[in-house]
Amino acid sequence: MTMSTDRAASRRGATPCITPAIQQLVRQIHSEYREMPCLSLTTSQAERLWGLDSATCAFVLARLLELRILRRTPKGAYLRGPAA
Repeated sequence: MTMSTDRAASRRGATPCITPAIQQLVRQIHSEYREMPCLSLTTSQAERLWGLDSATCAFVLARLLELRILRRTPKGAYLRGPAA
C-alpha cells in the first residue's frame, strides 16, 4: 500500500509532504508502539507490517524520530523513544 504522498516529489527525490493520510499513519504507528512498548522493528519489517512502500515508511519513521516518539538502535531497529 502506498500512502498518498506527493508522488511527483518522491520521483524527483524531494521530501514528500505531510498529508492527512501521512498524519494518520504517524498516529497509528505511534499508537501501536504505545500498545506494544517492547516493539522493535527494522525498516524492512515496518514496511511489511504496515504494508508501506520504502519511501513512505522511511518518511514516517523519520518523522517519529523527530518527534522523539521513536529512537533508533545502532543496529537500525526502531524502538519506543523517551517521549512515547
